[in-house]
Formats: sequence, C-alpha cells, structure tokens
Amino acid sequence: MRSQIEGLANLIGSQYNNFNLDIKPFFKNLPVQLIPARNFTYINLKEIKIKEKTILISCGKKSVKASIFLKKKYKNLLFNIHIQDPKTQHNLFDLIICPEHDNLNKSNSISTLLALHNINFNKLPKSEDTINFIIGGSNKYFGFNEETQKKILNEIIYLSKNYKINVIPSRRSPLGLLKKLEEIRSDSIIPFDNLFNPKGYGDLLSEAKFHIVTWDSISMISEAIFSESSTFVYSFENRDCPSRYQNFYKSIIDKNLAKFYSRNLSAFNVSLDAYNKEIKTKILNKIESHLWFKINAS
Repeated sequence: MRSQIEGLANLIGSQYNNFNLDIKPFFKNLPVQLIPARNFTYINLKEIKIKEKTILISCGKKSVKASIFLKKKYKNLLFNIHIQDPKTQHNLFDLIICPEHDNLNKSNSISTLLALHNINFNKLPKSEDTINFIIGGSNKYFGFNEETQKKILNEIIYLSKNYKINVIPSRRSPLGLLKKLEEIRSDSIIPFDNLFNPKGYGDLLSEAKFHIVTWDSISMISEAIFSESSTFVYSFENRDCPSRYQNFYKSIIDKNLAKFYSRNLSAFNVSLDAYNKEIKTKILNKIESHLWFKINAS
C-alpha cells in the first residue's frame, strides 16, 4: 500500500510526507462499513493537523474512515484521494483511483490497469542472461501448497542451467520455501534478501531481460511490467480465482504487456510511456476540475 501511495505522490508532485496510521485493535478486523469515521477509532489520527490546502492520499481498509473524517473536518482545505475501492461512501472522496478489474464506475473515480508503485527503474541495457523469478504467497484466493512450492523450485533449478536467476520473494512467501531457496543458493540462483529495499528491488527489475511472476499478486505483476522487460505470469493451483483476477490477466495479455509462462522464453517489446502520460493527465485533470482547489497544494 505504501508503494502505491508513494507512486501516486511522485506522479502528481515532488514532495510529500508519509504518515503511518494506527487503528485501534477493536476496529481492526471489522468490515469497513462498520468502522466509525471518528477520531477515537485511531490511536494517532489527532496528530494530523492541516492548515493549508493539502492533497491527502490513502490506501487500504484501515485508512478509509480516517480520510472521510479528515475531509469532513477540514472541508475545502483537503482534496482526498483513495487508492482501491473504499467499499463505502464513495461520494465522500474527491477522487478514487481503482484497479480497472474492480469495475468501479463512479463520476469521481479513475480506473488503472496496472497498480501504482514507488519503484525507480534505471535505463541501463538489460542483461540477456538474467531472469527475475518473483514469488508471492498464499491468500484467500490462491493456495501455495507444498506441490506448488516444489514445482517453483524445480523450475528455478531448470532455468538456472542457462540463466542467472534472481529469486525475489515477498512477505507472504512460505518460510519453508525461503529456506529451500537458501539451500540451493549458487552463482546462478541468488535469493534477494532485502524485501524492504525499494532501490535494490528496482535495480533487479531494471537489470533482467525476463521476469517470471507468480499469478497471486497483481501489484507484483504490475511492477514487473512497468520495468518494460518481458514479463511472464506463472500460474498454479488456486482455491477460487475471482473474475477480477481473470479480467486482469486477460487485459495485460491482450495488450501484449505480459504472457503466461512457458519454458520457451522469447522477448517481446513493452512501452508504457503513453500509458503513464495518460494516467497522469487524467489524475491532474480531475484535481484541476475542482475549482476550489489548486494543483499547487502540498
């Protein structure tokens, strides 16, 4: 979520401040509709004091009602943007930026095919013999069972015969899988250890000619595509793959932004200059259309 917030902040301006919002434990697991839009819901919301026109960007369930509360409190001093469908009181946001596959069609919403991100890519030539194998983990839609983990390890070993493999896990990746990756570490299989290093992650994405990304994470697939390297989606068993994921896969493949993985890797060209320019223009136009608010807000 921070990656998406910072990605949007960098897209529309050059300076921003991060604020880590702490919701009280009692409210943390409630449906967003039942979380009160009140000061007492949060431990540190009162620390936010707005004295001039400000753009507020929020992302994720726990920040929805905080944004609504601050908008009611500060009114026209605040232009509030929420990333992802807030799933409640859409009209209380000045702008919602939502994934295209969520099918949110509101007068105050903009749809994006790819998830926003805060990664900086360098423009150095791609390394022809390097693959990033980017691994997610289980969630409510996708299992990540022992058989899946074994297949991924076997695939990494197979590819390492001809390529250097940077193995990039996520915070959701099973610990057992991470341990096995360390056991097979070699000159051609290199696990990425620093999951909280956006620069290191961006450097790896910039370097590799190919990315292979497990299909459980739309954000990781998006980040790989944004590097403009050839990106392949690695599919495996799933509990109940929702239609919004299927719509996303179809869109990126139809637009030749990615392909499903097979061992016969072949590079293809990806350019996102026009896409990035279009998204930025749409967002800035939405902000500018609010006559009470100036784009030079902080």
